[in-house]
Parts: sequence; structure tokens; C-alpha cells
Amino acid sequence: MKTEIVHRPSFSMLKVELSQGEEITAEAGALVYMSPEIKVRTTTGGGVLSGLLRKLTTRESIFVNTYYTDSRGYLALAPSYPGDIIEIDVNGGLIVSDLAYLASTGLELGVKFTGFKGLFTPGGMFWFHLSGVGKAWIATYGGIDVIELKPGERILVDNIHVAAFTEGMQFNLRSFGGLKSTLFGGEYLLVEFIGPGRIYIQSRNLPTFANLLSRFIPSK
Repeated sequence: MKTEIVHRPSFSMLKVELSQGEEITAEAGALVYMSPEIKVRTTTGGGVLSGLLRKLTTRESIFVNTYYTDSRGYLALAPSYPGDIIEIDVNGGLIVSDLAYLASTGLELGVKFTGFKGLFTPGGMFWFHLSGVGKAWIATYGGIDVIELKPGERILVDNIHVAAFTEGMQFNLRSFGGLKSTLFGGEYLLVEFIGPGRIYIQSRNLPTFANLLSRFIPSK
């Protein structure tokens, strides 16, 4: 399988070349184009129960599409919003916001319960859980910053900017300063991650941008 991320960083698209026996799974609606040799298999990704759980606990479709070919072919995938895409080598587990998942190969797709503190993160209490050995492609609104933490090392990240993190990392919610800072500082909650592990951070805030656009939409 050959892959290439083009049109970076603002309007990234994932181009994939498949040979016989290779396949890639992507979120529903991510296809931009494909060659006639490409075939598609639509499933619930991990079984009916896993698909239903994703549908009930995240905003994603119950279905995912797996693309394959009996010869050679190509396809292109893109997220529904502008931003960047990054390829991640997964060996174990990766926790991904439902809005950030684009595609994967060789990995099992499930759901991870992050506790009630997850309510205040982009993925909510239930995040996508990619497990096994393979590759994942996540898409973010804006650019992507990757931060590697050593054992015991800590970092505070605005809750809306968290796109993904390696499984097993500890994290806690923190308020932004005192009461005055929390209410009027433009920030609300921070996620404190504790290493070891890796965090994938998106540089733009989608809810803030949506709120900005709403000011210019005429009300009925």
C-alpha cells in the first residue's frame, strides 16, 4: 500500500494506492474519488454490537467502508472540514476523537469509555479505540502538533484541542486559573496529561469557529 497526504496543511487529502490483498477502512462519507478497480465493503466495523455502541455513544455513523481491489487501484479520502491529516503507526492502542478519525488499516475499531471527565473533551465519554498493529490517519481542524511526554512529565491542553492520544495515558480535568479566569479568560477547561505517551493536538477550535459563524447567520 502506498499513501500520500496532499494539499497540506489547510485542505489535506489522503491518496491511497492499493494492490491485491490490501485494504483500508474509512469513516462513512470520506471518499473523494476512486478508480473503477476499487471495490467497497460496508460493515459496522468490529461487529454489530461495536457499531451500535459507536452510534449510541459518538456522533459517527454505525457503518464504515472498507476499500479493496482484486488487482490494483487507487482512491482518495478527505475529512468533512478543512485542516491537516497525519499518519500514525499504531502498536497497541490509540484513543481518537470521533471527529478526528479518518481511516485505518490492520486495526480493530471499537469504543473506549474515558469516564465522566470525558464529557468535557471533544470525544465525550466514549472515544474511538484503535487497537492492534497497523496504521491510522487522523484529521484535525487546523494543523497538528504532536507532543511526546516522558514518564511523569505533564502538560495542560485546552480540552477542545485534543484530537488523539496513546492508550494508557493518565489525564485529569483542570480549571483555567481561578474563578475569574475561568469565567472571563476565554478558556474553560484544561486536560492535564501525564506521561509517558503521545498527544495529538489540533491548532484550531471548531466550536469557537462555529459560534463565530453563527453571528453572521440571519435568524428567522
